[in-house]
Amino acid sequence: MPDVPAPPEVVATVEIWLAAHDELAPGTIEGLYIVGSVALDDWTPYSDIDVVAVVADPSDPDLYVELAAAQTRIRDEVDRAVDGPYVAWGDLVVPAMAVQRPWVLDGEYHVDGESFEINPVTWYTLATYGVAVRGASPSTLGVVSELDERRDWVRSNVASYWRGVGERLAAALAERPDGEFDGDVLEWTALGIARMLFTFETGDVTSKSAAGRWAAERLPSDRDVFERAVAVRATPEAVDRATLERAAGLTIEIADAISR
Repeated sequence: MPDVPAPPEVVATVEIWLAAHDELAPGTIEGLYIVGSVALDDWTPYSDIDVVAVVADPSDPDLYVELAAAQTRIRDEVDRAVDGPYVAWGDLVVPAMAVQRPWVLDGEYHVDGESFEINPVTWYTLATYGVAVRGASPSTLGVVSELDERRDWVRSNVASYWRGVGERLAAALAERPDGEFDGDVLEWTALGIARMLFTFETGDVTSKSAAGRWAAERLPSDRDVFERAVAVRATPEAVDRATLERAAGLTIEIADAISR
């Protein structure tokens, strides 16, 4: 495997991923690109590894069994998820669209439904920040991701997903009046919606931590919520109810502002 600019734990895991596919699905993986927190220089030992794998024909049902075998091997040998879709080279040179491809989420292999990660933001991350493990440099692939497509996707995503995240968190807090709460809930909500706002306003993509720092400057009245979320991402710990209530409210508020 080439010299990948990534933490040793990531390099070791990706080597296992590739070895499993090369043995159990030989000749299948023509390209492998790291995206997500690794590519955006924000990976932590608690993070998954996000990839885009390229195969000749990801719609071939005969391939599915081999990919499933490789994924079973990977789950047996590594303790973190390597998530993302298997796509064709041709998928990358057209606008990202809903299409059925094999995909992995939280380490679970799927061939039914559509991969959420086939979207304009992933394509932009691949083209702009992606790390090539196998295959040509991402900048030479002709990956399509237009600014208007990214903004439209963010607008749709916050309306269909993130607003509901805020509402469900607010409802869950209402049913549990006391105690401390897992910090990863704060990280997921506050930094997730911050990333959506960042991409909508700037057109660029950034990491969770960088988005939190940006949002702290962009929304100074809520600086403490975003700074706390960034701190919890670096060092997981419990958070208080009031902070989560504000995060829930911010998620709904920002989702509504973007959706208008």
